[in-house]
Amino acid sequence: MKDQSVEHEAASRRAARFIAEHATEPITVADMADAAGYSQFHFTRMFAQRLRVTPNRFLAGVRFHRAKELLLTQDHSVVDICHEVGFSSPGTFTRRFREEVGVAPSELRRLADSLSVSTPSPFTLYPPGVIEAHVSAGRPNPLTGQVGTVRGTVRLPPRLRGGRGLEALVWIGFYPAPSPAGLPVTGVLRLGEGTFRLPVVASAPWLLATAVPATAEPVEHLANPRPAVGVHPQPLTGSATVQLGLDFAAPWQFPLLSALPSLLPGLRPGG
Repeated sequence: MKDQSVEHEAASRRAARFIAEHATEPITVADMADAAGYSQFHFTRMFAQRLRVTPNRFLAGVRFHRAKELLLTQDHSVVDICHEVGFSSPGTFTRRFREEVGVAPSELRRLADSLSVSTPSPFTLYPPGVIEAHVSAGRPNPLTGQVGTVRGTVRLPPRLRGGRGLEALVWIGFYPAPSPAGLPVTGVLRLGEGTFRLPVVASAPWLLATAVPATAEPVEHLANPRPAVGVHPQPLTGSATVQLGLDFAAPWQFPLLSALPSLLPGLRPGG
C-alpha cells in the first residue's frame, strides 16, 4: 500500500511537469494520463487526490500564471497573450483571468506600475478586533458566516529571514479551496515571521500563506515563478491555534495566481 502511494505521488508529479511543459499546446486529459502512465479515469481521481485540483484546473492555472508573466514582462496585447497561452476566446480568457487572479489583465499591469513606486505596508483585511467592536455595538458582522477566530504563528525558510528593515512581506489568508486562486476572503500582510490573528468563515476554511523578499520587484509580487508558500493541511472550521511553515514551491505545485497586492488600501484597481 505504501509503495502504491509513493508511485501515485510520483505519477501525479510527472503529469504536473508534463502539463507545465506543454500548457500552451492543445493537450487533453488523455495526454496527461499517458504521461503519468495510467488510464484516464484512474489518473483523474489520483491527480485530484494528490494535488487537490483536477487536471484541467491545474492546466488552466499554469496558463494563467504564464499569462501573468507575459503581461508583466512584455508589451503584447491581451488578445495576443490570450492566444499565446492556449485560449481561443479573449472574452472567456479575460473573465476567467479575473476570477482566478483577482483582477483583470489590464488591471494587473496598472497594479505593477503602482507597486513600482509604492512599498506595501502591513494591514489586515477585516481585523478581528474591528469585527468584535461592530458586534458589541449591535452592528451586523461584516463577515457573513464567521465561525471563529484563528490565532497562529508563521515560519519562513532561512533565505527569507531578513534582518531588521529587510523582513519579508508575508501574506496569510483564508481561501475557499486549498489552491491560491482568486482573492482570500480574510487576510493579513505582516513583516517577517511571527503571530497573526484572523477571522475564519465557513465558506473559506483553507489557510494559505506566501512570502516575498522585502526588496522584491513588482513581478515577484504578482507572478513569482517559485514563491515561498504554505498551506494548513486541513480546512479550519472554527476557532483554533495553528502553526504555518513556508517553503519554496516545487515545480509540480499549483501556481500562485492571486494578485494579493490588489487588496492593499490605495492600490486596489480603480482606487
